[in-house]
Amino acid sequence: MSIFVYLIYLLFFIPIGISFAYFTNSFQAISKVGALIEVVIAFLLMLAPFRTYSYFDVNQVNRVLVISVTMVYLMAVFYASKYHSELSGDTKLSLHYSLMHIFTFTMLFSLLINDFGLMWIGIEATTASSALLLIIERERNQIEAAWRYMLIVSSGLTLAILSIILIYMNYHTLTVTQALNMGHTPSLLLSVAGVTALVGFGTKIGIFPMHTWLPDAHGEAPSEISAMFSGILLPVAAYVLYRFYEATYSVQVTQIYIIFILASLVFVALVMPSQKNIKRMFAYSTMENMALITLGLITGGLALVGALLIILTHAFAKSSAFFSSGNILKLYGTKDMTKIDGLRDRMPLTSGTLIGSSLMVTGAPPFTIFVGELLIIYQLFVTGNIADVVIMVICLFIISLSVMYKVSSMVFNGNDSVKHRLKLDLTQGIVTVTSLLFAFSIIFVYLGGYL
Repeated sequence: MSIFVYLIYLLFFIPIGISFAYFTNSFQAISKVGALIEVVIAFLLMLAPFRTYSYFDVNQVNRVLVISVTMVYLMAVFYASKYHSELSGDTKLSLHYSLMHIFTFTMLFSLLINDFGLMWIGIEATTASSALLLIIERERNQIEAAWRYMLIVSSGLTLAILSIILIYMNYHTLTVTQALNMGHTPSLLLSVAGVTALVGFGTKIGIFPMHTWLPDAHGEAPSEISAMFSGILLPVAAYVLYRFYEATYSVQVTQIYIIFILASLVFVALVMPSQKNIKRMFAYSTMENMALITLGLITGGLALVGALLIILTHAFAKSSAFFSSGNILKLYGTKDMTKIDGLRDRMPLTSGTLIGSSLMVTGAPPFTIFVGELLIIYQLFVTGNIADVVIMVICLFIISLSVMYKVSSMVFNGNDSVKHRLKLDLTQGIVTVTSLLFAFSIIFVYLGGYL
C-alpha cells in the first residue's frame, strides 16, 4: 500500500482522535498540536501524484483545498483559544473544540473520497457538525440562525440525492474517477442530474436564490467559525458540485450554471451598498467569491487556474477579515459599522489587516484574486461570452467599491477623538496577520506551478 494512503488515513484519524480531548483538561494544547500535524500532512500530500489511492482521489483541485482546510483549521484553533477566553475551563469550550475537529474531518473526507454518494454524506455531515458550532454562546439569534441553516441546507441536499441516483442510472457506478473516465454523451437524464446537483449543492455554496441561510449563519457564528464557513466549507461544497458537473456536463447545463452564477453576482451587487453589519457584509462578499470560484471551475482552461488562485487567496484573506471582525466586536461590542470608527488609532494592527484582507477579497490589484478574476474573464472572452464578462465586471466593481468604502469609514473616520490605543491580544494579532502572510507565500508557489 502506498505511503500516501497512510497519510490520507492519518489526515482523517487525527481530528477524530483529538476530538476525544474533550475528556481531558489539556484539550486546547492537544488541539493545537493536532491541527499543526494536519498541516504538515497536507503539505506532504503535495508530493502525491494525481491518481486514485485506495478509496481516495488526489487531483489538482482537491489537494489545493486540503491545504486551505488544514491551514484555516490551524489558525481557527489558535484564534479560538483567546476569542473564547472567558469560557476557559468550561465544558462548552472543550465541546466547541471537539466539534471543530469533527467539522474539519467531514470537510477533508468530502474532498478526498472517490464516490459521489459518500461525497454527499460528507457534505451532509459538515452541516450537522457546523450547525452545532454556531450556538456555543447560546444566544437566541445564533440558535435561530443554526435552525434556519440546518433546515434550508438539508432540504437542498435532499434534492441532490436525485442527482446521485441519475448518475448511477447512467454510469452504473458511483466511483467518481471511473465515471469520469468513461466519458458521456449529453442526455436529458444527465441534464436533470446536473441541474439538481446545482440546486442541491448550490444551497450549501450560497448560490442565489438558495443563499438565504448564509448571511444569517455567518453573521451570528463566532468569528473563527465564520472564518471556517467562508474560507473553507463553501469552497469544499463548490468542489463537490464541480465533480458532479464534470459527470453531467452539456452545453445546456453549463448555460444554466452560468445564469445562476451571474444572478448571484447581480444580487450581491444590489444588496452590498445597504449593509450595516460587518460580518453580514463579508458573508455577502463570500457569495461573490463563491460565484467566481464556481464559474472558474466549470469554465476550465485558464479560468480553472483562476479559480484555484481565488480558492487559496479567499481562504486566508476571508479568514483574516473575520478574525479582524472578531477583534473589533470584542472592543466595540457591536457589528453595526455605523457605530464603529477610529479603528486606525484604537486598533492599528487590526485596522491594517482589515484593510489588507478587504482589498484581497474584493479583487483589488495586484492581489491574486485580481489575477484569478482576470484569468476567468480572459477565458470567458476567448470563448465568446462577452455579455457575461460585462455583467461580471460591473457587479465586481460595485461590490468592491461598497466594501472598501465601508471599511475605510471604520478605519479612518473619528480618529481625532481617540485618546489612547488598545493593545491587541498577541495571539489574535498573530493569527490575523499570519492568515494574510500565507495568502502571499503559498499563492505564488501555485501560480508558478499551475501556469
